[in-house]
Amino acid sequence: METIMAAPDRPGPAAFIPPMPPPAPDRVGALGVLAGLRRNAYSAFPPRCRAQAVVVLPMPGRDVVIAAGPQAIRDVLATRPELYRRIAAGDRIFRPLIGRGVAASEGQAWRRQRRILAPAFTPRTVTLLAPHMAACTEAALGPLEASRGAPVDLLAVMQDLSLAVACTSMFSLETDVFGPQLRGLLQSYAGGIGRPRTSDFILPRWVPTPTTIRRAGFRRRWRALILAIIAQRRAAQAPGAPRDLFDLLSEAYGDREADLLADEVSTMIFAGHETTGLTLFWACYLLANAPDWRDAVRREARRVDLSPGGAGAAVGALPLTRAVVDEALRLYPPAYMTARQAVADHALCGVPVRRGAIVLMPFTLLHTDPRLWAAPERFDPGRFLGPGKPDRQGFLPFGTGPRVCIGAQLATSEAVLVLARLLRDNDLVLDDGPPVLPVGSFATRPDRSPTFRLLRAA
Repeated sequence: METIMAAPDRPGPAAFIPPMPPPAPDRVGALGVLAGLRRNAYSAFPPRCRAQAVVVLPMPGRDVVIAAGPQAIRDVLATRPELYRRIAAGDRIFRPLIGRGVAASEGQAWRRQRRILAPAFTPRTVTLLAPHMAACTEAALGPLEASRGAPVDLLAVMQDLSLAVACTSMFSLETDVFGPQLRGLLQSYAGGIGRPRTSDFILPRWVPTPTTIRRAGFRRRWRALILAIIAQRRAAQAPGAPRDLFDLLSEAYGDREADLLADEVSTMIFAGHETTGLTLFWACYLLANAPDWRDAVRREARRVDLSPGGAGAAVGALPLTRAVVDEALRLYPPAYMTARQAVADHALCGVPVRRGAIVLMPFTLLHTDPRLWAAPERFDPGRFLGPGKPDRQGFLPFGTGPRVCIGAQLATSEAVLVLARLLRDNDLVLDDGPPVLPVGSFATRPDRSPTFRLLRAA
């Protein structure tokens, strides 16, 4: 399934193997898995989930089903989605942030919202927004390059940059005023009450808990900030200014659906900040430990025009950089898992699944399945290059089926452009410290934010 690249572009036997948390004990039961999801999804699942496509863990009231095989995941998300619905845990965790936005809606409401958003997320949009991405990148890297050699919190830099791109390219907003508040609220939620609790999975939606009460308080603060941002955007709109995603949403929803407009704005800001910022951090971490791949990215980046004027054409001219981003998404998918609830008794890959069962689909297991990936523990972007690319059903960082992430192409294009520009003129050095481990809870975050240093590249 892999394509072997010719040296020197592909690292040799000393290729980097990222450290990972150990799996759960094989004897772990349903409640143990659910409790483990709050701590770290990377160590929540037992090893037998790698050997069996579908594992049923009985639990009073409802079973927990772990579907880690590609066919099982495809059946749930794409082939037979009518047998499943969104789980209460997803609503409890994400509705305080995105309300009734497209990522949280279902049925006819979802179809309408998806139809409204679709024109803004075509391949043509990437070309139109690439100059904004490049301009934001230049603004973010300027201060870093002026102080090369100084310690840098690259996680914070990449999340700030991704937030700036989301706000400027989609909503024509500068982040000077609202950026710190947005990021502060997002960080506090992700590191605290946004982390999944066992009660999120086992209690009905209508049953309140102390955490749901705290999340409601967060929702009020977050919504007030989003409404302030929308008010500023409307006040600052100049006659004849280029249209953006906000214009499209405003026309579609109108004043009668102001609440839904605010939820869609929240969804785009949250997704733009979280997914791309984390992907860029992990790509930088991997490349800091893989100098041969880092040099290969630099050589490729120096062959294209990464300025705002050339960024649109550059996206498709950086296949090796894209392979690095894909490999980072394989090892550290920001959305490390998705879940559904069975609405009827049925069989999944021949395994009986009872109505009401919680079906967990951990992409962390799918992406490291040795039956699908050669040397899955190794950082090797070469597996995404050439005619022998992996089976697409074994690589689902943005999901699959009708609810596949609508912004996937924008997110990966942004990551490719930022990474290429960063490595074109700079070398990345990671300061000594303990290994950085992924923590899958709200999203796939590092267990610590290591210190990087940028040096001038030869």
